[in-house]
Amino acid sequence: MTVYANTLEIACKAQSNKVIAAFPDVCMTPPENPATPPGIPVPYPSFGLDSDTESGTGTVKIGGETITQKNKSYYTKTSGTEAGAAAKKGVITSVNTGKEYAVAWSGDVKADGEPVSRFSDLSTNNHASPTGNAPPWPKIGKLKVGRVSCTTILAKLGMKVHRYGDASKECSSSQQSDHILQNACFQNSRGGEAISTTSSYAMNDAPCVCLQDGTSPKTEHGRKTLAQGAWAKAQRDKGTNPSYEEVREANMEAMKKAKKIPDGPNGKEHPAIKCLRMVCDIHFKEMMEAPAGKKDSTPVRTPATGQFKQSLTRTATRRR
Repeated sequence: MTVYANTLEIACKAQSNKVIAAFPDVCMTPPENPATPPGIPVPYPSFGLDSDTESGTGTVKIGGETITQKNKSYYTKTSGTEAGAAAKKGVITSVNTGKEYAVAWSGDVKADGEPVSRFSDLSTNNHASPTGNAPPWPKIGKLKVGRVSCTTILAKLGMKVHRYGDASKECSSSQQSDHILQNACFQNSRGGEAISTTSSYAMNDAPCVCLQDGTSPKTEHGRKTLAQGAWAKAQRDKGTNPSYEEVREANMEAMKKAKKIPDGPNGKEHPAIKCLRMVCDIHFKEMMEAPAGKKDSTPVRTPATGQFKQSLTRTATRRR
């Protein structure tokens, strides 16, 4: 049974949301010897499951099970850090396989008087207390279109979503790790300061897929670059900031051209595009301060317009 708050699935013990590879969770690891008395600090990925939820709601339940609440609920255990078993264990919490706490939630949907945590809300892992050993990481549920997982849908088109920082592990030498949504829409310069409306954006953490490399319009990367360039020029000619929704949809169209993804019968959108849209919304909307129903309208940057200004009223001059 699935129940939604602000269009996101409510996290509860009966659901299948999970924290996947929260990184780094640094734990002290054997060997312990005179040269390294406390062990060696090793970063591990940390994992958690909704099925381990405790201290949630007492009266309001989903599927007969407790619901995850603000600053109260936790997973009783996490995994992935078992090898960090030197005496010190976690460098902050002094435990491994510790609890996971929800640290983000709905602002207006409550159960038993407390806000509920949802699919894609942030959490921190490996706790002995409310201070976590691992940084916040989004809950990634089992994304599906219909009954088919997005992993399967995307794999059939040769796509695997990954963070840009993992490009060398995910893409071959003939491919480019390409940001699903154009990086220039969220930073004032490549690798530089994030724009004010998505201030926590980091290029290396943004979702990407591998595309066949090259600037020729005959390659996947070339086709996407060409489509993005045409959209950016049209947007500069308007002289206004695009919304997040406009950027997302322009890049979905560019990805269709890159991978030659056809629409189905009667113009029905290919499920791969639905999957990529969900991935982007999970990643980007968490950064935005607007209420859940208004995040699509968040203004972002037109590429090659210099420093982002939230209220752009005239045509910008191309700078970079």
